Amino acid sequence: MKQKNIYIIVGFMLFALFFGSANLIYPAFLGIYSGSNWIPSIIGFCLTGVSLPLLGVMAVAKSGGDDVESLARPVSKWYAIFFSVALYLSIGPFFAIPRTGATSYSIGVAPILGNHFFIKVLYALLFFGLSYYLAMRPGKMVDRIGKILTPTLLIIIAIFVIASFLNPAGPLGKPHDIGNNTNNAFSSFPFIAGLIQGYGTLDALASLAFAIIVIDGVKGFGITKSKDITKITLKSGIIAISLLALIYIFIGHIGATSQSLFESKDGQFLLNGITIDGGHVLSKSSHYYLGAIGQIVLAIVIFLACLTTSTGLITACAEYFHKLLPQLSHPTWASIFTLISIFFYFGGLSEIIKWSVPVLYLLYPLTIVLILLVLSRKLFHNAPIVYQTTMALTAIPAIFDALTTLSEFTGLFKLPNTVTQFFTLTIPLGKYSMGWLPFAIIGFCIGYIILQFKTNKKTYQR
Repeated sequence: MKQKNIYIIVGFMLFALFFGSANLIYPAFLGIYSGSNWIPSIIGFCLTGVSLPLLGVMAVAKSGGDDVESLARPVSKWYAIFFSVALYLSIGPFFAIPRTGATSYSIGVAPILGNHFFIKVLYALLFFGLSYYLAMRPGKMVDRIGKILTPTLLIIIAIFVIASFLNPAGPLGKPHDIGNNTNNAFSSFPFIAGLIQGYGTLDALASLAFAIIVIDGVKGFGITKSKDITKITLKSGIIAISLLALIYIFIGHIGATSQSLFESKDGQFLLNGITIDGGHVLSKSSHYYLGAIGQIVLAIVIFLACLTTSTGLITACAEYFHKLLPQLSHPTWASIFTLISIFFYFGGLSEIIKWSVPVLYLLYPLTIVLILLVLSRKLFHNAPIVYQTTMALTAIPAIFDALTTLSEFTGLFKLPNTVTQFFTLTIPLGKYSMGWLPFAIIGFCIGYIILQFKTNKKTYQR
């Protein structure tokens, strides 16, 4: 097969793996509340939802590692295991996999067939059964996803987008802030709000796992040289994230022009008196653009998008845990994660999202910093001390943001005011939930200085 065709097929597969339920819901939600501010919001969203996944793929490809654990091992062996387990469980059975099933059901199925428990059970058997079947044969994923599912998905989305331009629901709406959190400040801080909303896609976390699947897929074409594998992976990654960026822009614009389809009260949009999410925006706008068939078209899009992502996540998680605990086979781990995902699926979409947010505030900064360290490791000769100081300081504000969010959601505890004021008012960027950035820079500088001191001391002793 020509190398050009491999780029396209593998790029389509990677796009499909990334493109799940959140990749439609979040830009639609961002768009309707951003209104005329949708451009800075979507730019911020693309930075975390597009650029970071590409950097993640690049980090894995250039490192030559065969799993997430190998990337984090310079920090310490036990940190690498902890980080890998936490990441895989988050993008796997605890949050992302059940979210694919819950989202595709609530947006694509429930509006058509109703929200009955029996239907929900039947859908779980269908959706997770197919995901499990596809995940059982990971070697065939490139052919099944790259050649069949992704082109079908893109054609359906293109129909939806074209219809939105031919008959827009209305002009760009007025931007709104939803509460005091910067992640919902679409009027006051649209760029920052979009940046943090991009966390919800989970793609930066998933990129570390998906890159391994892509590399295995490339090897399946008979490519064996490390240089060629890296080249194909990087070029395929560019194809995938370019498609993601285009869809984010179009879906964001659809949301920004859909305010007239909903009721508005106290700065929030409602449907039948209930606060809407991105799924409602897609459901209502699809009906507006395509009539009665619109809901069916949307159901197909959501189903395909969620199915490919669910399949990839089950595969990635099963492969890692089989390597970590080889006593259990790949099919056994895939079965375990599928069953756990079904359990959380019945908890409902809102509960899954609610409990995932604090975890994202913790894992995203750690993942971003790890990716940047791996890509820049030649600057500090991949010295463990630089990894250790940088990650240690990054974790401090990340833990604060995670605990703050958990406190707001549950009301079970409250952090001391002095601590809150320090991290939100004293620390630069703290009020934007990005206090981890200056902490990471300080940690890197400390590690680099210690490295230079050790190097100079050894040179002097010689």
